[in-house]
Amino acid sequence: MERLIQAIKKNIKDHKQELSKNLLGKGVENISEFKRVYGYAQGLDKAFQIINETIEKYKKGDIEDE
Repeated sequence: MERLIQAIKKNIKDHKQELSKNLLGKGVENISEFKRVYGYAQGLDKAFQIINETIEKYKKGDIEDE
């Protein structure tokens, strides 16, 4: 299970890095595009945070296996 979670976290991190590279490579032509990509990146950060918080709760025993 832990390997699966680590793989998910790596995929999120890699996807965010690719998103950043694409944004920097293309340049920002309009503010709405920048805001869209920035919002998407913020969502990925939040997903990463939720995964980490859930892992900590699981380790403390606050969450049980189903």
